[in-house]
Amino acid sequence: MPAPHAMGGLLLIGAMAGFSLSDALVQLAGSGLQAVHLAWLRYVLLLLSALPLLIRNPALARSRRPGVQVLRAAGLVGSAVLFLQGLKSLPIADATALVFVSPLYVTLLSALMLREPVGLWRNLPVMLGFAGVLIVAQPGGAGFNAAMLYPMLSSMAWATAVICTRLLSGADSATTTMLYSAALGVVALSPALATADTAAVAAQWPWLLAMALAWCLAQWMTILAYRLAPPGAIAPFSYSQMLWAAILGWLLFGQVPSARTALGMSVIALSGVMAAWMARRTFKR
Repeated sequence: MPAPHAMGGLLLIGAMAGFSLSDALVQLAGSGLQAVHLAWLRYVLLLLSALPLLIRNPALARSRRPGVQVLRAAGLVGSAVLFLQGLKSLPIADATALVFVSPLYVTLLSALMLREPVGLWRNLPVMLGFAGVLIVAQPGGAGFNAAMLYPMLSSMAWATAVICTRLLSGADSATTTMLYSAALGVVALSPALATADTAAVAAQWPWLLAMALAWCLAQWMTILAYRLAPPGAIAPFSYSQMLWAAILGWLLFGQVPSARTALGMSVIALSGVMAAWMARRTFKR
């Protein structure tokens, strides 16, 4: 793997560690705060980090497809809130594994909205990944928790954002998209501040600030990673988030993944590697 690809892979692994650390800090500092409040903190810090770019280049505020930007931002906000809600009741490793069902939704939405061809060969890793999710969730079984629906719905909202990102390709820059996502996220979540527990925020602000900083840094590392290397080359590294989640859950909360969860996570990760390998073969042709 050439040096830029290697650096991109390392950055993506670091970004996944940042996302998992932010999620762990949610469970450490989430007492008294709702999912919408935690999401607002993340988005407002992301907006503040992006404002210098807008000040330097005001043209970044112009979008050729503002409607799609709004829909993408809505998908991201919904995904964030639903996932944070799931974290209140689920071990980090389980919630993280369940959210990786998103490739299934992306494939389905691609066929419906983008008219992309869908065949058995292309759907094989998607079906394998979904099987891994079923192993973790065990719907209808004794291990099923209704809170598992939150990360699953979160992945559906995320898939909507992914499709919108494809629709924005060639229309807006990545920086413009980031600015719209951050600004619209803050606007959408700000009304919920009226119900925030200010005493809880004051008591836990160091953890909350660290939570938002880790998430914000991970967002920018992800962007830089995909600028240095093509998605097909480094996408499998995103599945390292499940490993980071399992490690942090064990170290901070004593949450040891069950054998069922570990098996499901392995199947999901295998499906991601398979999908990336297939994408690279298609690209080379």
